[in-house]
Amino acid sequence: MDRLNTPRIQKFLSSPLGAVTATGPFESLKMRSLPRQFAGYRLRAAADVALGSGPEAFLREADAPPAPHLHDRIEAALARYAEVREAYEEVTERWEAVFWGDADAGPDRRVALERERRRISDAHARPDDLFGFIARDHHVPPVKYDVPDPSDAAGKWARELADPDRLYGFSDATVTEALPRVTRSATVHGPGTTEFRLRFETPALHVGDTATARVYEPDDAEGDLPTFVFYGGLASLGDLAGYWPEEEAVGRRLAREGYRVVLPDAPWHAHREPRGRYSGEPYLARAPVGMFELYAAASKEAGVFVDWARTEGAPRVGVGGLSLGGTVALHVAGHCDLWAESMRPDFVAPIGMPGAIDQTITSSRLGDAVELGDALSAAGWTGRHLREFAPLLNPPADPALDPERILVVYGSDDDVAPTETAEALVRRWRLPRRNVSEWDGGHFGVLSRLIRGDAYQRTVARELDRQTARAETAPTV
Repeated sequence: MDRLNTPRIQKFLSSPLGAVTATGPFESLKMRSLPRQFAGYRLRAAADVALGSGPEAFLREADAPPAPHLHDRIEAALARYAEVREAYEEVTERWEAVFWGDADAGPDRRVALERERRRISDAHARPDDLFGFIARDHHVPPVKYDVPDPSDAAGKWARELADPDRLYGFSDATVTEALPRVTRSATVHGPGTTEFRLRFETPALHVGDTATARVYEPDDAEGDLPTFVFYGGLASLGDLAGYWPEEEAVGRRLAREGYRVVLPDAPWHAHREPRGRYSGEPYLARAPVGMFELYAAASKEAGVFVDWARTEGAPRVGVGGLSLGGTVALHVAGHCDLWAESMRPDFVAPIGMPGAIDQTITSSRLGDAVELGDALSAAGWTGRHLREFAPLLNPPADPALDPERILVVYGSDDDVAPTETAEALVRRWRLPRRNVSEWDGGHFGVLSRLIRGDAYQRTVARELDRQTARAETAPTV
């Protein structure tokens, strides 16, 4: 029987040679490369809109200045990209028919199609060989900003600023008494796993699309599976990429140990990417509004995934996340008392996350790299405005979950998700010291350790086991 394989890059990163990714020089190199990486994504998103309109329209859509000297090369790159996009659309149509429709395909055929889809979607999402020369030889902004006016934002969100429960509860939702219907795709065999996708209509009206996730279960699973819902970081392409770190480090690793893992696509990410925007770009482009819109939508969607897992028989369910996903997990911990009991996780486990977003916006090295501060200032945002929006951006002053059920990991020298904000949240929420892990290094060092090690995974597994044992011994009424 054919199966998806563990990518070679994961094997390299897990090897002794991969230790270089946990060093300070690599951290600096990775941060310096991010603007160009995002600029490459921006060019691809512009191409999706401007195909057939010529180089001038393409550069305008990319928010880049004119470059007549590059027009011939751009024309050639766009022509080649049109072929890549056509191939992507064709394989996606076949994939939808097999995994979500009525097209008949056996297990080996599904594996072959999934493998083909990933290869082509990776080439579509990251066409560096086509547009890399533009990002290298011309100024392309890493983000096409569309920052809202602070006065307009304050007027639009006045009721939520006065009562954040309106945003993080279900007063703006399409559901008040019944949760969205969750549907599942056909399965595919992974490396020691069985995998499929879920989707449902998001309960957040301000997002208004379809929530999606990939699910990992152990092969030949028997009985009810403890379940962990884990959100990835900013700009994650999910399973549109040939290599997805969270898939290998969390999804497949925990599934092979007997747990179910759900890896959602956050709003505007991966399968939810809006046309003309790259994965996660609206989060930055419409900051700070796009930020709390994502947190509110993703946290409520996490509640739907928790409820779904319980309908599947999960005895206990946890929610975690990395970086941006860790902030989502903090909002779940802070607001889940607003939701139906079946939507509330038994614990949360954020990793590499900041503790205060209003402060992170002005102090994060990532913000500097993508010129976020300049974009906010140009739109009229000041530190005072950001503090006024703190009730929507930041986790609440007190958690809704028992602090005993909140497990956090952060970097000792993180200047992307600033360490001091995480430490302040740990103190404010009065988390037990045994629930807090501080790993040496910066933001990308935390990611490297997640990929290479197993400390976080063992923490999650122990908590799932502990909570499951408690459920099994609890007296029945």
